[in-house]
Amino acid sequence: MRIAKWVTIVLGGLAALAVLAGVVLTQVIDPNRFRGAIERQVTATTGREFHLQGDIELSFFPWLALTTGAAELQSPHGFPERAFLRWRAAHVGVRLVPLLRDQLVVDRIRIDGLDARLVRTVDGRTNWSFDTGTPQATPSAAGTEKLADIAGVELRDAHVIYDDLAAARSLVADVRRLEVAPIRRGAPMRVELEAALAEAKHAERAAIRLALRVTPGPSLTIDDTTLTGTLRDGRFGGTGVPLGFTAPRVRYDATAASVDVPEWRLRFDDATLDGAVEATFGAATSARGRVSLAPVSLRATLAAAGITLPPTRDARAYAHVELGAGFSLSGAAWTIEPLTIRLDDTRLAGSVTRGAGDADTIRFALHGDRIDLDRYLKPEGTPSEPFVLPTEALKALRVAGTLDIDEATLEGVQMKGVQLGAGP
Repeated sequence: MRIAKWVTIVLGGLAALAVLAGVVLTQVIDPNRFRGAIERQVTATTGREFHLQGDIELSFFPWLALTTGAAELQSPHGFPERAFLRWRAAHVGVRLVPLLRDQLVVDRIRIDGLDARLVRTVDGRTNWSFDTGTPQATPSAAGTEKLADIAGVELRDAHVIYDDLAAARSLVADVRRLEVAPIRRGAPMRVELEAALAEAKHAERAAIRLALRVTPGPSLTIDDTTLTGTLRDGRFGGTGVPLGFTAPRVRYDATAASVDVPEWRLRFDDATLDGAVEATFGAATSARGRVSLAPVSLRATLAAAGITLPPTRDARAYAHVELGAGFSLSGAAWTIEPLTIRLDDTRLAGSVTRGAGDADTIRFALHGDRIDLDRYLKPEGTPSEPFVLPTEALKALRVAGTLDIDEATLEGVQMKGVQLGAGP
């Protein structure tokens, strides 16, 4: 009992001494003395000029934490925008007790007010590519390195611009919050994002929320992907159009260069598109899967996308569309089969293919039960041209095949066994 008592006293004294040392450390040492050393180390590591503009603060217990003010990491020479990364404040901490046991356990890294400018020049150079001349670790050596255990990385109020000078395109992302936690070998990482996206030359913008769980490794797994958002302004109007995407599981095997998505769902306004896909990438990409569109109003869905269909003799035309298809791809060849389409009262079934040696010719074979073409003509009394098949447009598309219709009606004339053909 006496030995246990003395052990407790000694351990308590050591703990108190460690706390006292930490307090003295944070009160006596001015971390701003290391500003120059930090700037030089980051510059040497990245090959970029790095400047700390704000004060550096040091805190202690339970984390040995470093907080910086404003900072800037510059782009390589030759880029129009000198600043690559700027931020208003950054915070990073290391747990002290594991550090004494030679274990690096990092607290949540938080960066506030990040301003990033990503640039691709006309000749293909990018300012986010780092080449410091440091030899890369071999796979065997990398496998033995200790991996830092990071509680999480968080961005708040970030502004990211991507400029593609070759394509004269600029994308802008205002990130309200991005959180990745934890970062640990073999452990699932939770990713959450709230952002607004836009392209500089267009009025449309998207506000999104994304949540998913990533398990890293040779076989990358992404679980419970959920994206919700709104498309607004421009052709989507001020009220906006709801958008959503879900995928319970996505697997990517880096060794086999393959991806498998057993189930996914895309929602746009009232339209719902479901599907599945598995693909292998390499010298010749191959893929197969399925896709289906649940019954929805084609007119209303296109209107939500800013596309207005012309008025029709039957106001109920284009009120119902649904689709189901299986597809496969192998190199330049692809097949859509079976293919089923329903537009209002018309049902079509068949296949569409493109062979590897078809010189870009698309071949189709479709069969329909009936179609009333009068429904889709302009309203009576409205000046209109006679209905003419767009044969020249079909020829330009390099299509070949047949469309068989059991019954068709045009200008009150009923026809049976109608066959339309197209050739290269």
